[in-house]
Amino acid sequence: MKKLFEKLHYYFFVRESKWNIVFLLIVISPLFWYIYTKQSPIKEGNYTIAYATKMYWPVISYKRIEYNYNVDGKNYNETNIYALDPEVKIPGRYLVQFSVKDHSFSTIYPNIPVPDSIKEAPKEGWKALPSWAKK
Repeated sequence: MKKLFEKLHYYFFVRESKWNIVFLLIVISPLFWYIYTKQSPIKEGNYTIAYATKMYWPVISYKRIEYNYNVDGKNYNETNIYALDPEVKIPGRYLVQFSVKDHSFSTIYPNIPVPDSIKEAPKEGWKALPSWAKK
């Protein structure tokens, strides 16, 4: 194993070649692919009601909105970047889409408030965007 590391060190850092960068990108690209797919699994997800509890603006980042939602009897507390123009009313109820595979991944839609006539969401959430949310 030590010999392998010595050989890699030689080819990457000692020997200068244009192929070093290409090989390094090939080695690192699966890591980026994994991070992208793990951090954005909301391509297929159900919808439920989120309760926006707090909005804050860190000095070195974007404005953030903190919310919680309930799926299958388990409560999830999450934070998302908030970059939309309409002002969010805190506390408020908004639509959230969560991942079917891992319920802790979600995206809140602060531009889609939940009407007062909707008291609660189904236990597993709505499988498609509810009709009241389509505008």
